[in-house]
Amino acid sequence: METVKAIEFIFVFGCVGGWLIEFFYRHFVPSIGQTKKWVNPGFLSGPWLPIYGVGLSCLYLMSFITFPGMDPEGWGTKTLVLLIMIVTMTIFELITGYIFIIRLNIRLWDYTDNRFNYRGIICPLYTFFWGLICAIYYLIVHKPMLKVLDVVTNLPGYQIVMITFFVVFTLDFMHAAKILRLLKHLAKEYNIVVLFTAFRGKLNEVRRESKEESHFFRPLELKSLSMRAFFIKYKDAFTFSKLRGKIAHMRERRSLTSDDKSA
Repeated sequence: METVKAIEFIFVFGCVGGWLIEFFYRHFVPSIGQTKKWVNPGFLSGPWLPIYGVGLSCLYLMSFITFPGMDPEGWGTKTLVLLIMIVTMTIFELITGYIFIIRLNIRLWDYTDNRFNYRGIICPLYTFFWGLICAIYYLIVHKPMLKVLDVVTNLPGYQIVMITFFVVFTLDFMHAAKILRLLKHLAKEYNIVVLFTAFRGKLNEVRRESKEESHFFRPLELKSLSMRAFFIKYKDAFTFSKLRGKIAHMRERRSLTSDDKSA
């Protein structure tokens, strides 16, 4: 029971903490089709990203790994555990990316521009970032987190707060799932893969042009057009293959311009 309560808290902490990281990151480092504006970074309405909750829960559980005949506090054990964490999180990222592409025709992120990437889903740079996150959690955060868990999970009303969170989270997820199913259907109908960041960026752009009220907590909704009408009208703006073609063309033009100037 204590383990379940701990994982509940870790999941919530990861969901909300990951959302905050993405919130600031996407503002200062916008992706294709996005601008430097404050936007809800997830596909859910609330301030939570489940992929980070699952990821942090995995790190929490892996932090208890020990090896027979090795000092649990020794650097040999810590190095092996960190390697297991990094490999696990990279595989998790790969599987998540593939599931969305194959099952939903949605590409959540694109690392194509990064060196030594694998199909734009994983790359050494972001594996390095995963390594930093793993090291920070395992070497710095984990032990203080155990003390926090010991206090927080025994507070009066803790379970009520958790139940409330998961009820709201589940309803939010179910609402977003309906929109994602429609997006999946439309993407398969037109035989395309949707780059999700560009899709979100175009939604925000259309909202601004039509002077719609901001929907920070309804990131996938649009009042001026139905989702089908929006998809048909603007699909070229978030079709992954076409975006990659446009980027390649722009680079080729810049290269030719640079050559002309140097000549």
